[in-house]
Amino acid sequence: MGRLSSAFATVITLCVLAQAGMPARADTGVALTQALSDRIDQMAKAQIHAGRTPGLAIGIVEDGRIVYARGFGFADLGKHVPMSADTQFYAGGLTREFTAAAILLLAQDGKLALTDHITKYLPEFRSGAGITIAQLLVQTSGLPPSSKIPGLSADQTQPIKIANLLASLDQMKLAVVPGTVYANDPINYLLAASIVERASGVPLSDYLEQHIFIPLIMDHTFLAGDSGISPQHAIGYTRGSHGFDRAPVSDPSWLGGDAGLVTTIYDLAKWDIAMPILLRVDAVRTMFAPGADSGPTRYGMGWVIDRRGGKDFVWSDGDIAGYRATNALLPEQHVGVIVFSNADSLHGPTTIPEELGAHILDLIVPPTMAHLDNAIVERAKEWLTLLASGRVRRDELTPSFSAYLTDDLVANQNFAALGPLQSIIPLSSTAESNGETSYEFLVRYRNAQYHYDFKLTAEGKVDGIRLTA
Repeated sequence: MGRLSSAFATVITLCVLAQAGMPARADTGVALTQALSDRIDQMAKAQIHAGRTPGLAIGIVEDGRIVYARGFGFADLGKHVPMSADTQFYAGGLTREFTAAAILLLAQDGKLALTDHITKYLPEFRSGAGITIAQLLVQTSGLPPSSKIPGLSADQTQPIKIANLLASLDQMKLAVVPGTVYANDPINYLLAASIVERASGVPLSDYLEQHIFIPLIMDHTFLAGDSGISPQHAIGYTRGSHGFDRAPVSDPSWLGGDAGLVTTIYDLAKWDIAMPILLRVDAVRTMFAPGADSGPTRYGMGWVIDRRGGKDFVWSDGDIAGYRATNALLPEQHVGVIVFSNADSLHGPTTIPEELGAHILDLIVPPTMAHLDNAIVERAKEWLTLLASGRVRRDELTPSFSAYLTDDLVANQNFAALGPLQSIIPLSSTAESNGETSYEFLVRYRNAQYHYDFKLTAEGKVDGIRLTA
């Protein structure tokens, strides 16, 4: 079935949070043994040997320590440069974590407020008068999708100018009322980067270097277009007719505060470890607070806010031409995984870092099983059967989820391709503050297994269904 779309799977991404500045945790028994380390090596090598990616870099952090950092395959196929944990990668959407952090640091210094309207810093964008900085970061700005902005080329190898982008946006109406609907779009973070620059008086790359990269000794981390990128960085590839071809290089102006981060496994681990100290706990809590909940996605500031095994789980991913990356946190357990791949999935199946990271996380922090009412288990199972048959009982859905779960969306997921369900194992249940309950299961089919989240309202209406590999 391949990669599930975000309708059912906001795919899992994993990384690491330090104990510094966070509540102490009880002993969870998390430990990376030699046997587990060997299993992870085997999983990574299997991806390389299957021809799913030229190279991988994987990092694991536990309790503020980097306990695993290795490279596999090649950073450069043409020159046979081996991949290592020190190899620089384009991390794509992981950049948003840092742009959001820059905004939060400026707020701590009194240079701006999250409640400020963006026109205070972007006065030429008059149509954005109703949008706050916070709404940009949680992606509920209501901006029209980038694909509909006139004059904005889809060719990301060509430069764009923010001034031209703002001028085009100013001629358009907002798609929805700000603060009401989540929509993943790079324009939010390109504008957020411009606000950082105008509030601080320096380019985003300089601000990040002075306030994050240098303090955390992230010596090999830069934004695309800066001079510090090594010629030995991982080359990005895409599927070709006879293996992997070099992917087109995106212009730095397209990437910026949305996708321009270049980093390494070691450097990103430093960020995940020290983030609570650098930002202070209140700022981290703000960053991990979701905005509007539209469909199954709960988005914070640069992070998707999730649950796994009844525990908090936050993650972000990156996906640009030639590269894919994943980074996530289990804050209560102070553990996580980073996975980088130098192959995109634009022209054929390749390694999905989110899926590989999920399997690694299952090895080192297995979800805890829960005892659930048989009626809940049977209803969750029944809905998998319904979706496999292409049927939806809309009277059992909340209005918002029914609007999201269109017939076309169900058909495109092709649940029937999974084959017959072989088992459904309860993992956890979580009561939400709004009266809803989220149930998590492990479901097994003949050739694959998935985490299955099933959400019910207090009235018994279905308000979310999601499978993640």
